[in-house]
Amino acid sequence: MSDEDCERFFDYLKASSRPLIYSGGGTIAADASEELRKFSARLQLPVTTTLMGIGAIDTQSELSLQMLGMHGTAFANYAVEDCDFIIALGSRFDDRVAALPKEFAPKAKAVAHFDIDASEIDKVKQTDWSHVGLLKDALNDLLNYADKKDISCDFGEWNNEIQELKSKHPLDFDRGSDLIQPQMVLDEINQLTKGEAIVSTGVGQHQMWSAQYFDFKEPRQWLTSGSMGTMGFGLPAAIGAQFAHPDKIVIDVDGDGSIRMNLGDMETVTTYDLPIKILLLNNAGDGMVKQWQKLYYGGRLSASDKTLHKKDFVASAKSDGFEYAERLIEKSQLKSTVKEFVECKKAAFLEVVIDPDAMVFPMVGPGMSYAQMITGDHIESRGEDPEVEPIDPKAMF
Repeated sequence: MSDEDCERFFDYLKASSRPLIYSGGGTIAADASEELRKFSARLQLPVTTTLMGIGAIDTQSELSLQMLGMHGTAFANYAVEDCDFIIALGSRFDDRVAALPKEFAPKAKAVAHFDIDASEIDKVKQTDWSHVGLLKDALNDLLNYADKKDISCDFGEWNNEIQELKSKHPLDFDRGSDLIQPQMVLDEINQLTKGEAIVSTGVGQHQMWSAQYFDFKEPRQWLTSGSMGTMGFGLPAAIGAQFAHPDKIVIDVDGDGSIRMNLGDMETVTTYDLPIKILLLNNAGDGMVKQWQKLYYGGRLSASDKTLHKKDFVASAKSDGFEYAERLIEKSQLKSTVKEFVECKKAAFLEVVIDPDAMVFPMVGPGMSYAQMITGDHIESRGEDPEVEPIDPKAMF
């Protein structure tokens, strides 16, 4: 990157008081996570990531806002609403992040976009500064320029605002319910694995809850199928990860819909004596489809309820050779069962019968802006949750 381009970038940065890095899967694909961390730390820039960008920055870092978008954290989405300079790294302003591009980061006075693909620049969101090339090299060039010119920025007030957002609007769920809440299960596993586990998922509500409630210290600990979303991805991805990292804890978090797509791979796990942990969150249906139907289609459940299905997943796991195959129904047994499951040295299968009506919040509906985000009953909103409106079919295509 030329000095002139570096200078222009820092002119925009110096003119801002609330900059925000929006990092996507391209950062990880470019092996630029270390450079992102250095860049963020050197200039004290907060970072939010897409679903595919999770792990590019340690999720427990003070500068991390975790995931943004349709099911991103409320504090990340509020930060996007408040920022005045958005810095997009290896991300493409897709519909799960910027369903209404003109209303994405509405207070941003400038947009910078780094991408390897020139066709992505200005395709969805108009930019004021852009760079096409290798992200690792670009960030190093900017870091070297900042050091050479002794550039320093004070975003202390903004970072204090970020911490306040994180404190006021954390993820939460119905902790008082008699039914097992899926978030509680994942939170318990996360406390045991401490951000060290490799986690794969299928596609659906369980995928979004996992993205919200697991911590990741490094890139490529999070394996999931974004974009079109391939149900059944989780189990074969976990198998590959366990072969590549035999000493790591590998957990496939799956749903009763997704796991059916590749259920035959259960036998592959035991054939090769892989100590994979398979967590099945069973809500007797296609939960994400049900959620959309309940919120946006008048509660008309079409082909999404599976309560008539007779599949015994535990019996299936045992028939495939899983010595540890259990079903958790009682909330009182959650902590002890989850601990036993995580600490099992062999392949382990745990089916958890969860609240069939549990939803993923926050939620920014399709074709809607962050100002229309629904936080649900247990995540504090900055104002009243907007009234849920039926989806305009034209907004879907």
